[in-house]
Amino acid sequence: MSEPKKIRTTSDGCVNEHDVVYLSKRPKIKYRVQSCTGPIIRTMVHVTAGFKPMLADIITGTLYDPRTGRSNSPNLILIGPLK
Repeated sequence: MSEPKKIRTTSDGCVNEHDVVYLSKRPKIKYRVQSCTGPIIRTMVHVTAGFKPMLADIITGTLYDPRTGRSNSPNLILIGPLK
């Protein structure tokens, strides 16, 4: 099995818009994310960004640190996997 395509990131800390299409080809996990309007459910995949394991939203390309829950957006915090 070939290694998945490396995901490029932007200086803002998101997945490069041209690489977002590759995210949907990876195994998906649903996560709860706290937004300014309340909890939402997002579909994530595991990626490596800057040699660091991260979670990426397959629609928006937003990257989350799975250890801290932080993202590049102050309005979005990872709560945890949907059970």
